Amino acid sequence: MATPALGPFTFPTTIAANDPQMQKELAIANGFRAFIEAAASQHGFQPCVIAGIGSRETSWGLSPLLKPQGPGGTGDRAPRSRPNPPLRPGPLPPDGLGFGRGLMQLDFDSNPVAQHGNWADPQTNISAGCQVLAQKLAFIQRHSSLQGLMLLRGTIAAYNCGEGTICKLPEGADIDSRTAHGNYSADVLNRAGFFQQNGWA
Repeated sequence: MATPALGPFTFPTTIAANDPQMQKELAIANGFRAFIEAAASQHGFQPCVIAGIGSRETSWGLSPLLKPQGPGGTGDRAPRSRPNPPLRPGPLPPDGLGFGRGLMQLDFDSNPVAQHGNWADPQTNISAGCQVLAQKLAFIQRHSSLQGLMLLRGTIAAYNCGEGTICKLPEGADIDSRTAHGNYSADVLNRAGFFQQNGWA
């Protein structure tokens, strides 16, 4: 078991404990809880944080943007202008699916599990997602002065927009200013707070 890299923290949330949509996500995440807790523990993260990321990324497989819904779904279908041979000589992955793979939306262009692994398997996907998060944490620790909760927020934001982007933010900038909808880490931790109030560490 890894020593917790950050926290533990208690996360406030604006989400009601009985929110219908989040209760559906909670029921699904509870089915993967052993995988989430094992992967989170291995890399020193609170399980509720990983649950919050999975909620933001795919609503734990319920998102209508995921095709098909469930662990085997893909998202992020926007063509990319820069090919990445030999992985993809064109604007989309060669299998025609989205760049985001599975529950944690592993990125096809940067993640070997997304490229060649069993990314549709929930345990494999969750484990790989936690490993990506740990790598981003290590990079940010080396290349920034962020500490405590802001280090955690920066790590979560980097899961969305990249660790290099976070480390290049000017001093005093909103940590989410380069993330999707400008709220990625704040939203993830709001969701993490929901999981906490429903019994997750």
